[in-house]
Amino acid sequence: MKKTILTALCAVLGSSPLYAGERVGDFALIDHNGTFHHMAWYDDQEAIVLLPQANGETDTEALAALQELRSRYEFQGVAFMLINPGLDASRDAVRAEADQANIDLPILMDETQLVASMLGLTRLDEAIAYDPATFEVLYRGEAGPALAQVLDRVLNGESVDLTVAATDGAAISYSSLQSHGELSYDRDIAPIIAENCAECHRQGGIAPFAMDSKLAVQGWSPMIREVVLTRRMPPGQIDNKVGYKMRNEMNLADEDMQKLVSWIDAGANTESESDPLAQLEWPDTKWTLAEMLGEPDLVIEIPAQSIPATGVVDYMNIPIDLGLTEDRWVRGSEVAPGAPEVLHHIITTVIPPEGRSNGFDLFIEAINSLPEERAVAIRTEIFAAMAAGEQPDIDAIFAANPDIDVSSLLGGGDPDQGSVAGYAPGNSFSLNPEGVGGLLKAGSTLNLQMHYTTSGRETVDATEIGVYFYDEGYVPNERMSGGVGNAFTIDIPAQAKDHEMQLVTYVPEEAEIYSLMPHMHFRGKRMAFTARYPDGSEELILSVPAYSFNWQLAHELETPLRVPAGTQIVATGAFDNSSQNEFNPDPNIEVHWGEQSWEEMFMGFYSWKNVDQSGSE
Repeated sequence: MKKTILTALCAVLGSSPLYAGERVGDFALIDHNGTFHHMAWYDDQEAIVLLPQANGETDTEALAALQELRSRYEFQGVAFMLINPGLDASRDAVRAEADQANIDLPILMDETQLVASMLGLTRLDEAIAYDPATFEVLYRGEAGPALAQVLDRVLNGESVDLTVAATDGAAISYSSLQSHGELSYDRDIAPIIAENCAECHRQGGIAPFAMDSKLAVQGWSPMIREVVLTRRMPPGQIDNKVGYKMRNEMNLADEDMQKLVSWIDAGANTESESDPLAQLEWPDTKWTLAEMLGEPDLVIEIPAQSIPATGVVDYMNIPIDLGLTEDRWVRGSEVAPGAPEVLHHIITTVIPPEGRSNGFDLFIEAINSLPEERAVAIRTEIFAAMAAGEQPDIDAIFAANPDIDVSSLLGGGDPDQGSVAGYAPGNSFSLNPEGVGGLLKAGSTLNLQMHYTTSGRETVDATEIGVYFYDEGYVPNERMSGGVGNAFTIDIPAQAKDHEMQLVTYVPEEAEIYSLMPHMHFRGKRMAFTARYPDGSEELILSVPAYSFNWQLAHELETPLRVPAGTQIVATGAFDNSSQNEFNPDPNIEVHWGEQSWEEMFMGFYSWKNVDQSGSE
């Protein structure tokens, strides 16, 4: 136990009554540098201390006192952070002021003001300390001796009652949040649920419960509040304040977050004459693309698979004869999972009628496509290693030669060849733009790598794949290409909280980038994609600061990004192999590359369309 009695200071903060045992809820925010901070992740710390920050208004004395405390306590199990309570939403401006003032603390950007309000912060010189394991508030007041006394008692394992010390700094305005004081279920709340949640949270949807009526939403309102404040839902993962706009963002707008949480905090009143959620109608089809394209032209029935209740299910490789007697051009395709609770992913590979190329031959072919001087050096290195009975350092070869096309080694060498959608939660269909397509030749087969996870009960999965063709005789005049970045060697130390890696993928021709997709397993923490142009300049395309293995999302740019030939897509990411990662199968082992979920991968998948469609790859 951390706790003995500490006499509370007899000061009252603002006009709000405070009581011993006061608790704040869990939350997550992104800081001014784009790093994601989930407070429950810090439960290995003894305390978290927060102080407000506001450009041009930060209380400099309070900040200096906090930094002094940080120098004394940060290596003893106390985390120190600043929080901007929605008073300056510009991260660039906050970052500039932090740099100028030599502030190296994370500044949590609370654009919605929901977190600062929940914490009860009222003045810019007011620090708050709480226990991240219980979220019990330990202290409110000046960042000075009284706070130090509380931290000392916490670190000594003593019991701590809430200590409150009055402050007199500038008041924090909550005008943005207070503008949502009068909210109606049918006018304000139901439209947010319908737009952002109901498609999954409905009968037959992939979510674990339905939000199809006002009573359902009211009943689930505590859960809704929690997942919104911790940013677990909606599951978009992306940082929508930086980079390029994504078409399938799946993030709540700041105003919608304010409305939802304010409505729930006010009691989740559902008094209204109508219930818009109960009136929603959904297509009577399993195919998402049916609304646009109708029912599929070809339905591929995957043999039913019986999945046990517990244990590890080995990867399955299932060949499927497509039964095509004539060549057809593909517009789109979609996977309809039979049992989404156990189907983790499907990777599809089209095998042309002449068969699949040998992987080593493809590798040598890719090397031979490089300038001769480099190709000779690589071939010499490979054959020298093989002659010595050793494995060549493939990662080093790819790192030094990012223009080697990894995707061609995975069977994507034919620019005309069509593809068929794979599956992962949140990523079930592929749709080419009008006039873009790939060819499925007569006699082609499909190889399916199927990965299942057990769910606690025996389950039978009967998944189907639907394929949409262009009209017979129509030949689309453009082809979609793309690339893959893949780390062939991964060595993550035990208990590493932020093991960083980087991949470089080369765009050989002028192209328009359509989508980017990170791929890691349970220890995946974050990934960001930067375009490095031939002139040496760089720009951030996409940041995924809170990667989740449960949602394998291909992020589609709202407007394709045109890049010059020779552009490099740099994927920078990190793994959390520590005990703080609640999904970590075993934080005490070193983790290496492997196909199973408890092993790791570090990959980036990209789709792009070459500007020159004259036939080159």
